[in-house]
Amino acid sequence: MRIIEPVQITPSMMNVVAFQVSPAADPLVVQVGQAFQLASMSTNVPEDDYPLWLSTKSYVVGDRVMLDHRNYEALMANTNTNPISKITSPATWLDLGATNRWKLFDDKVGTVTTNPETISLKMVPGRAVDAMAFFGLDAASIYVRAIDPYQGIIFESQVSPVSTDGIDDWYDYFFSPVELNEDFVLLDAPVGSYGSIDIVISKPGGIASVGALIMGKMAELGETLYGTSVGITDYSRKDRDDFGNFTVVERGYSKRAEFDLMVPTSRVSATQRTLAKYRAKPLVWIGEATYQSTIIYGYYREFNLVISGPTVSDCSISVEGLV
Repeated sequence: MRIIEPVQITPSMMNVVAFQVSPAADPLVVQVGQAFQLASMSTNVPEDDYPLWLSTKSYVVGDRVMLDHRNYEALMANTNTNPISKITSPATWLDLGATNRWKLFDDKVGTVTTNPETISLKMVPGRAVDAMAFFGLDAASIYVRAIDPYQGIIFESQVSPVSTDGIDDWYDYFFSPVELNEDFVLLDAPVGSYGSIDIVISKPGGIASVGALIMGKMAELGETLYGTSVGITDYSRKDRDDFGNFTVVERGYSKRAEFDLMVPTSRVSATQRTLAKYRAKPLVWIGEATYQSTIIYGYYREFNLVISGPTVSDCSISVEGLV
């Protein structure tokens, strides 16, 4: 099993510009005069969901605005009532969540960033990353290129998230419906701290979409064993009336898993420290990269380490995914 600790991507990264390295910098780390960006991002996804909130404008019920990269809807008529700083009772504004540009970085899988044909990102994480995970994906291909400021292109890959599950012969290959892996990981990318990453999520002739994009440093916990169980928790509402008829309100769901691992006994204490460190942080959990059902973005509920032998020990981890 592998985990990915996410690099934090925030709107403030859009404002960072290139700067020159100081001549006093360590020559083994940077080159004098080398221009590069630190913790920055650019994208082709516009941020034009709704008009910007104005303190001088009068709003009526149902008006929607943007402020600080989030969308709000007016619950009552108002003027000069800031959706963020002014809290009233009853509430004046309803927080609708992040804008379309930032939904893929809002720690939710069910909120989706969309754009016609392509979602293009250029990021400098500002720290070393070697893995990327995509959730809620709807695309024909994913292109990733890593550029080191000194060595040039050090990684380039174009992959298709089309699922091959159940494709066992030529008949299935030609006549089975095309299904996409909504959750997809790209591992072992040699990306350094000062490198930039280009990502293009493409769906020619359609709307490209992604619910969450996670990139970060990967760590190995142990070997996932058979016996691991996976499932979902559904938050839809199903009400039955007196005649037995159902009324269904479809809502989101989250993935869950009970992972069984084999951990080297010499690594039991280190594994405990690692899991304790991330007790309140969402991680990408990868039971097996080729099985979409074992790729989850969320928190662990509990874990249990059993020192069962001098060489290897047993570990079980319960993981709950984000909605």
